[in-house]
Amino acid sequence: MNKLISALLAAAAPAVSPVPTAYPAAIESEYTDAATGIRFSTFSILSGHRGITDAAVQYTDPKRKQKSLNLQSKPSLPPTEQISEVYDHSVYSNAGTSIIGLKPSQRENDVFLVSTARGSSNTITEPKQISASLHISGVYNSGIAGLVKLAITGNASGESVYTWPDAKVYTAPETVPFHRDYYGAVQYVPYSTQVRQTDIYKQYYKSIYIREVQHDRGIVETVSSKAPKTIEYSIDF
Repeated sequence: MNKLISALLAAAAPAVSPVPTAYPAAIESEYTDAATGIRFSTFSILSGHRGITDAAVQYTDPKRKQKSLNLQSKPSLPPTEQISEVYDHSVYSNAGTSIIGLKPSQRENDVFLVSTARGSSNTITEPKQISASLHISGVYNSGIAGLVKLAITGNASGESVYTWPDAKVYTAPETVPFHRDYYGAVQYVPYSTQVRQTDIYKQYYKSIYIREVQHDRGIVETVSSKAPKTIEYSIDF
C-alpha cells in the first residue's frame, strides 16, 4: 500500500491495478411459491464485482487549498523558522474492503431471457442486458466516494453491466410441467470499506519550493455500501 501511494504521489494521478474478488457461493434457493405454486430454481451467479484492492484516488479539499501563497521572507527569523508547508492535495486509499453480510438482498430489475419447452432447448435471440450501480450509505466528498467505487466495482462510475451471450443454450428437462422460463436479475451484497487519508503539502524555504511532504492521517472513514451482482434463475410452469 505504501508503495502504491508513493507511486501515486510521484505521478500526481491515481495508480491502480484490478484484482478480481469473487462473491460468496450461490445461495441454494430452490423453492415453491405458496401463493402461485410456481417452482423457482437455484440462483446462478453470473457476475460479481472486480474490486481494486490497492485503489487510490487524488482529491483536493477546497476548504484547505490556499488561493495565494504568502511566503515573504522574514529576515528577523532564523532559517529553520522560514520553512513553510502549504496544503496541496490528499490521497484516499483502500485500507481494506470486506463483505459484511452473507445473505444478498431480494431480486431487483428482473428481465426475461428465454422460454424453453419441456424436454427441449432454446437460445436467446435478441440482446439482453442488465445494469445496476453501487449504493453508498452516507454523504461523502467525491474523493472518498470515488475510492469506494474503485475498491468495490473496479470502475469510477460504480456501475456494473452484464450482457447475456446469445449463443448460450437453455434447457428444460422432461420433469417440468410445460416449460421453463429463464430470467436475469440483480441482487446487492453489503460491503464495508476502510478509507486511509494521506495529505500532501508543498514545502518552501522562504518563497523557494523544496519538496512534497506526506502526512498520513490514518483511517478516516469506514464506508458501508451495497454492491450489485447479476444473477440468473428459472421458473417452471
